[in-house]
Amino acid sequence: MTMTKIEIKKVEERLNHQLLFSVRVSGDTDHMEFPVAILDQGSQAANETAVLASALAFAEALEAAARLRIGAGALR
Repeated sequence: MTMTKIEIKKVEERLNHQLLFSVRVSGDTDHMEFPVAILDQGSQAANETAVLASALAFAEALEAAARLRIGAGALR
């Protein structure tokens, strides 16, 4: 069974109330880390929710692209 851990860390504050976070998703043997920039939502909890929503949208788009690629490969 694979255990997955998601860590969110605020990296920096940018101009115009923009925040840059690092999202790290770790499994038993591998990890992925990517930056997510959002507008400040006014609280730490709201900022983390916005970052997770952005990360989820990215993961869903990546899944859809991978499924299309697998489907295209099956047609060859």
